[in-house]
Parts: sequence; C-alpha cells; structure tokens
Amino acid sequence: MFTKYLYNTYVIDLVGGGMNNYDDVFKSYDIRGIVPKQIDNNFAYILGKAFSTHVMPKEVAVGYDGRSTSKKFFERLVKGLREQGSDVVDLGQVSTPLFYFGMIKGKYDAGIMITASHNSKNYNGFKLLGKNGEPIHNGNGSLQIKELMEEAKFPYVKSTGKLKSKKWENDYKKFLKDMLLVKTKQKTKPKDLKIIVDQSNGVGFAEVDVISKLFPNTKVINSRIAGTFPGHDPNPLKPQNLKQLISAVKKEKADLGIIFDGDADRVCFVDEKGEFVRPDLILLLLMDDLKKGKIVYEVRSSKYIPEKANKSGMHAILSKAGRTNIVDVMRNEQAEIGGEGSGHYFYKNFKYLDCAGITVIRVLNRLLAMKPDEKKTFSELVINLSPYFHSGEVNLKVKNSSKAFLLIEQGFKDAKKTLFLDGISIYYDEYWFNVRKSNTEPLLRINTEANSKKKLDEITGKIGKLMKLVR
Repeated sequence: MFTKYLYNTYVIDLVGGGMNNYDDVFKSYDIRGIVPKQIDNNFAYILGKAFSTHVMPKEVAVGYDGRSTSKKFFERLVKGLREQGSDVVDLGQVSTPLFYFGMIKGKYDAGIMITASHNSKNYNGFKLLGKNGEPIHNGNGSLQIKELMEEAKFPYVKSTGKLKSKKWENDYKKFLKDMLLVKTKQKTKPKDLKIIVDQSNGVGFAEVDVISKLFPNTKVINSRIAGTFPGHDPNPLKPQNLKQLISAVKKEKADLGIIFDGDADRVCFVDEKGEFVRPDLILLLLMDDLKKGKIVYEVRSSKYIPEKANKSGMHAILSKAGRTNIVDVMRNEQAEIGGEGSGHYFYKNFKYLDCAGITVIRVLNRLLAMKPDEKKTFSELVINLSPYFHSGEVNLKVKNSSKAFLLIEQGFKDAKKTLFLDGISIYYDEYWFNVRKSNTEPLLRINTEANSKKKLDEITGKIGKLMKLVR
C-alpha cells in the first residue's frame, strides 16, 4: 500500500514503510530478479516513477514478454511513468528485437522492455533504453534510477502522461523478409531446406512466422506462448533445453535446427546431426558477408576471430561479455557486427542492437548461396570455420569466487599474457582460457581453447582440479 504526502513540491511514496534496497536486482546490464521476492507490482510502479524522473522522456515505449507476471508489471510500470508526466506508447507483447525495431522506427525518447530473457519462469526483469535504443545500464544511469527508487521521493507533477498503442509487427516482418537473398542469387531454393524451429514457448512469434513463410518446409515446436515455459526452460545454452530440438532434427532429417530464448533476442543453432553449433562459430560465419570494417567479439570467443579478421582486411575488437558492453563498444567503434558467446548478435544496421531474426536470415542466406559444386551440409559448413579445439562454456558453482580467481592466477603465473578485462583470461601459445562470474546467475563460467584436443583435455583437467578447492 502506498501512502502519499504532499511536501512543498514533492510527493513522497513510502513503500513498505521505509527505505528499500535494490542492489541484488540491478545487474550490470539490466534489472533481473525473482518474483515476487525481489521484484513485484510495487517495484514496477516505483521503477516507472524513477525512470521518468531521471530520464525525463516526453514519450516512453513499453513492451512485455509472455511471462505470467509481465502484463501486470506493464500496467503498474505505465501507471508510474504517467504519474510523472511521461506519455507511454504501448508496443504490446513482443520479442525484444521487435521492441528494439519499434524504438528505432518510432524514434521514441526512451523505452522499457519487461522481460527476464532466458531466465526460468520464477524470474522477471526490465531492460532500460534511452534515445535510439541506447541501453541504460550501471555505467550511464541505472544506478541513479535505483537510488531514486530507494529514496522513493519524486517531483510533484500536475499533468498525467497520455497512453496510446502502436504495433510494429508487420513492418518488422517486412524488414526481415527483405534480407533474404533475391531469387536470382539463390543456388538452393528456400523450399529445399528442412528446418526445425524451437520457439521455447516465448514471444518470438514474429521471427518464427517470417522463417515459416520464407521457408515452407519449416516445423515449429513449443510455439504456444506460455509464461510457465512447459516445453523447457528458455535458455538455449543449456544442453537439457536442446533435447527436444535435437530429437526433432534427427527424426525429421532436417538440415538444421534453430532455437530462440524466452524473448527471442538470443538464438542458437544445431546442425543436421543434432550437434550444437557454438555461437562464436556463427560469428565467424557471419564475417563471410564482410569485406572490411570492424567486428566486436568477447573474451569467450575463439582466437580465430581476430586471426580471420586480420587475414580479411578487417579489424576485430575485444570486449567484455554482456549485451550492454558490446553495444557500447560497437557504437564507439562504429563496428559492423558483434557477437557474444550466449547467442546475441549485434548489427550496425540495427542501431548496434541485437537481433536474432537478422542472424537467422543471414545464416540461412549462407546455405542458400552455396553453388552446386560447393554445396555442403550445415555441419560441413561450420566444421572448418576454426582450426582450434574449444571446450564450450562450462558453468561451476563455487563457494568463494575471489579465491578461485587467485588460484587461477597463481596456477598459471608463467602465462604469456594475463588479462583482467572480464574475469581473468590466461594466454599461452598453445592455448588460452577465460574464467568470469556470471552477471545473471551465481556461477563461474569457464571457456578454454587449444591448438589440439590433447592440450584442451590437459588444461581443462588442470582448471577443474583448481576449482575443486573452492567448490
């Protein structure tokens, strides 16, 4: 219950009778927490007031995903925004890339997408954006918004903001469809590709509809939008969540499988054998479309990305992992594309934001463009993209992450190079690895790459032994 007191020019909102602390839910990239323990309807309401007060937008676009709490959070968020004088444009239930598209085309002053992305059903959250979809994070405003929420003291506003709605789905679908290779350039016809798409019971309906329309031999699983995610958790990086897709690909003898996360800003692929294709290999595949320019990659990605860039006359730039980090680097460097090990891909022609739909169309374009004499299966196409052996991401729960980093640094003190850009990265001539803390889960994430399978097994074993000391 909110009690309002008018004091000079301010309205003071007392939530629960005193100061709240939101440190646990304001992450580096966005807002994320357990419902209702950490995030509830009142949180959404106060966030709306604080966001409007700090950003001072005339017009705010708001969208929401398919989680069971998202619609109610939308209502309370909108109430807070409007009470502080901001007009609200309701973009409806949308994927995050469709929300970004609306932000770009609508040229709104700011935006908030209600989603917990790939997290399980008991989570929800908010992605905050400024002009042109620029992410608002802990380096450029979210901490100030958090402080306003904790203080719960907001300027008195006489006029309530207006509410209107706008749908961008058809424009977004046309935008994606127009990226498909023109028929004269196609060596393989779209109808010849058999595709399985796992929507993960999320809100990627626009993206899935485009794929299904362009490629008529497409089968969709887990297509019903359901906040309880009955098919599986909406994280495409976890092996258990890929089982249905892999099974369907094998059963249907499909050419590839595609899986979106809960808000369809992440996308991952499996080949015709049902083998997971690492996201950094997809970035290497996307680089084939470029002849020049800059590529942004992150600390978990194959070292072949900068090597390939140098060979091709491009320039690869290393970034910390995380959506907002990569977007910031891309904007500063005006990079053409960027990729993250979690399945996010970013594009200059999408205001440097991530769009899984663009990624899918570009990957399918690559399959369509192969000449008859070079035609390969998806697995044959990706197997030679990097000459190195990669562990994939290994996630470990540890009791003391600080001690874990210290043990790593001491255990590999003769390294050729040690980098602390994001966690700790250790480099030798024959191998490298990175250990970093997750920003969304209580885990250490470990990625290792080596010149040979033997060396990869040796180093992953050594790292594993060190981690046992802190588990």
